[in-house]
Amino acid sequence: MRITDECVYLNDRIAAALTRWVGSMWTVYATLAIVAAWIGMATLAPLRRVDPYPFAFMLFLGNVVQLLLCFVILVGQRVLGRAADRRALQTYENAEAIFEEVSGLREHLVRQDQQLSRGLSMMEWRQHPWIEQHKVVEPPRAGEYAVGVNGRIAAWITEQVGSMWAFYLATVFQLGWMGLALAHVLSFDPYPFPFLLFLSSLAQLILMFVIMVGQEVLGLAGDQRSEQTFLNAEAILHECRRMDAHLSAQDRIIDSVSTYIQGQVTEQLARAMHRSYVAACAGRGEAPGSRAALLPWEELPEEFRESNRDQARHAAGKLAAIGCVVVPRSEPAEAFEYQSRDEVELLARMEHDRFVRERTAQGFVCGPVRSSREHPGLVPWEDLSDEVQEIDFEFVRQLPNLLAEAGFQILRLPAQAL
Repeated sequence: MRITDECVYLNDRIAAALTRWVGSMWTVYATLAIVAAWIGMATLAPLRRVDPYPFAFMLFLGNVVQLLLCFVILVGQRVLGRAADRRALQTYENAEAIFEEVSGLREHLVRQDQQLSRGLSMMEWRQHPWIEQHKVVEPPRAGEYAVGVNGRIAAWITEQVGSMWAFYLATVFQLGWMGLALAHVLSFDPYPFPFLLFLSSLAQLILMFVIMVGQEVLGLAGDQRSEQTFLNAEAILHECRRMDAHLSAQDRIIDSVSTYIQGQVTEQLARAMHRSYVAACAGRGEAPGSRAALLPWEELPEEFRESNRDQARHAAGKLAAIGCVVVPRSEPAEAFEYQSRDEVELLARMEHDRFVRERTAQGFVCGPVRSSREHPGLVPWEDLSDEVQEIDFEFVRQLPNLLAEAGFQILRLPAQAL
C-alpha cells in the first residue's frame, strides 16, 4: 500500500501534487533565487518604490505562502494518518493469517507424530505467548493517541483545517482582504497590509503548535505499530524455529524407519529373486542344491545372499531408467507391462552391467569355465551368447511378479513428470 493510494479525492490529489512540487530541494533553490532577486531589485531600482527596505511586502508574501503551506502540511498529516491506520490493519490481518497457517502446520506435525511414534509427541510445543495476545490487541490507530482535552482539541483542529477546502478558504480570504484594502474598503490596513500580516503570523503560530501535536500523535502510534511488528516477527521466528526442531526430530525417526523398511524390503525381494533363480535353473535341468548358489536361502552362503540383495537394491534404479517407480502394493494392484522390447533389453543390459561390476569388485575375472574366481559371463553384453542373454531377459520379465511377491508394484510416471 502506498500513501498516494489514500489520495482518492480530488482535493487530496491536489494536496499530494502540491507536496511533490514544493517538497524538493529545487523549490528551496528557486525560493532562495526569488528572494535574492527581489531584494536586489527592491534595493537598486525596479521594486524600490513598491517594496523598499526592509521589504515589508516580500515579508507579507512569504508569510502568506507559509500559512497556506501549513494547511497543506495538515492535509498531509491526515493522509499519513489514514494510510498508517490502513497499513496497521493490513499488517494485523496478515499476522493473523500467518499465525493461523503456523497453527495448522503445528497440528499437522502433531498428527505425523502420532503416526510415526504411536501417538507420542516427539517434543513439547509451547506456543509463543504473543500469538494469543495478538488476537485481543487491536491494531493501533493514530486517533487513539490524541488523549486528554488538549489532545482532542488538537485532533479536532487538525480535522477541521487539515483539508484543501481550508486551503482554498485561506487563499480566498487573503486575496479578498488585499483586494478590499487596495479598494480602500478596509482602510485600516493599507498596502503592504500589516494587519493581515499580523493575523497570518498568528494563525501560523497556532497551526505550527497543532502540527507539532499531530507529529507527536503520529510518532506515538508509529512506535506502537513498530512494537507490534517486532512482536509479530519474534513470534513467527519462534514458531519457525520450533517447527524446524520438530521436523529435525521427525527426520531422525523417518530415517530410522526408512532404513528399517528398506532393509526389510531388500531382504524380501532378495529372497523372492533367489527363489525365482533356483526355479529358472531347475527349468534348465539344474537340480536345487546341486551347487552353492542353488541352496535354499537359509543355507545359502552369505556371499550369494549379498549378491541377491545387491540385485534387489538395484531394481528401483533400473526401473527409473524407463520412467517407472516402485511403490507399496495396493488393492486392486495396477497391472504393469513393458511398452516395448527395447525397454526389456535396456533393463537386461543394466542388470548384466551390475552383475559384471559386482563380480569384478569381488575379484572375479573372465574365464572359460565357472569357478571360485572365474566366470565366463564377465564380458560386454554384445559378446554374450543368446542363451546367457536370455537369463537377464527372463529376470527383467519376471521383475514385476517378484516385486508383487515382496509386496510392491511398479507404476509408470506420466510423461510430464519425467
